Amino acid sequence: MTGFVELLPLAAALPVLICAGLGDLRCLRISNRQMLGLAAVFLLTAPLLPLAETGLRVLAAGTVFALCFALFCLRVLAGGDVKMMALAMLFVPSSALAAFGWSFSAAMLTVPLALTLLGRTEAAAGWRQWASLQTPGKMPMGAAISLALMLLLILQAGRV
Repeated sequence: MTGFVELLPLAAALPVLICAGLGDLRCLRISNRQMLGLAAVFLLTAPLLPLAETGLRVLAAGTVFALCFALFCLRVLAGGDVKMMALAMLFVPSSALAAFGWSFSAAMLTVPLALTLLGRTEAAAGWRQWASLQTPGKMPMGAAISLALMLLLILQAGRV
């Protein structure tokens, strides 16, 4: 079971995650400054975690980075997506890795569906200039990663 302390880094990272997700929707780019911000949030909150938990999160982040880097080399993922996915793993409690997998899967389905529906509505006139609505075939992974982490926080906070 995930404890309150294990969720503190993720809760502290929410403002950066929201900015990164929205930025990716607008420009299809994930800012290096925002990724540095995520790293800083983790470094500032990591001392609150047990050492073993921090080690497991760093191990998960390294593993995900290696896998995503391979996908980057195959031109499946962009560089910002690789950085953000690896950094995201620092905020996932080791006891919630399976729950993150489910929330990430849900977010990967929700973001393109929402963009498709939004692109077809007249109410979205102010958002039509967003790159994610103008570039068919491009997935704003930053938005999906941010949404997945927010969903995870909601799910896990309900279990505390």
